[in-house]
Amino acid sequence: MREEFIELLKGAVDMHVHSTPSLFPRLVDHAEAAEGAKGYGMKAVVLKEHHGYTSDRMYFVRKLVSGIDVYGGVVLNNAVGGINPFAAEAAIELGARIVWFPTLSAKNHLDQMGGPAFGSSMQPKAKKRMVEKPITVLDEKGRLKPEVYEVIDLVAAHDIMLATGHLSIPEIRPLVKAAKKRGVKRLYLNHPEYIVNGTVEEQVELAKMGVYIEHLAIFMFVMWPTRSGIDGVVKMIKAVGPEKTVLASDLGQVHNPPPHEGLRIFLQVLLEKGIPKKHLKRMVQDNPSFLLNI
Repeated sequence: MREEFIELLKGAVDMHVHSTPSLFPRLVDHAEAAEGAKGYGMKAVVLKEHHGYTSDRMYFVRKLVSGIDVYGGVVLNNAVGGINPFAAEAAIELGARIVWFPTLSAKNHLDQMGGPAFGSSMQPKAKKRMVEKPITVLDEKGRLKPEVYEVIDLVAAHDIMLATGHLSIPEIRPLVKAAKKRGVKRLYLNHPEYIVNGTVEEQVELAKMGVYIEHLAIFMFVMWPTRSGIDGVVKMIKAVGPEKTVLASDLGQVHNPPPHEGLRIFLQVLLEKGIPKKHLKRMVQDNPSFLLNI
């Protein structure tokens, strides 16, 4: 069994890693996250920070840790001016491989969570004076805002990944349609089972439009339960198919295992739930590599 997971993790890519520096408590720093993944023979990790860039940190992490690729991007929350094409362009020039649309600043997130934190599961390290302004991609008439198109065009021009963050499905659908029309090839739906609340049918619909659907190890752990549970995730994977599914960790919280270990557990549980090893390989190696263009 151990050999099976060494094989799966060797060449794996974790597309969703949280590490410090961060405004939330984290278990590991960027270098430790990379070292842990390297220890399992993983190909790459993608570092994510809700309050800004990680593309500008990659240079230093790569100097500290060799033998694994480290990637980053920018999350278009209020901390970088919201859906800000200037922030997106700067991140891309610094080497970003992914632009996330709003997460904790998204109106959808704030409506559901009551603030920019993650309920009782994760609170900021310090109380902030600034109050989050709810961000949506749609104007009062339900049309995409002009700055959304500017960000889409930047992503398309550099052939990098557009991730939907914590937007709602009614926002994601027109965003995806516009992105495809304007030449974006790498589309990524973040955790439909959490905050986004995408049904199985909606996931299938988006996958048919070319979107890769993300499922995460974090939701197996006690502080982050979802209504779907692990059996619901298995149902979603089977409905969408391995061709358009990505498995990642979303780990780094202090009450959870480190990202590389959580990803190993996730793969083991899915294998025991009947997901074939060849499908797991596709979802944790091949599909993330396509999205990162590596």
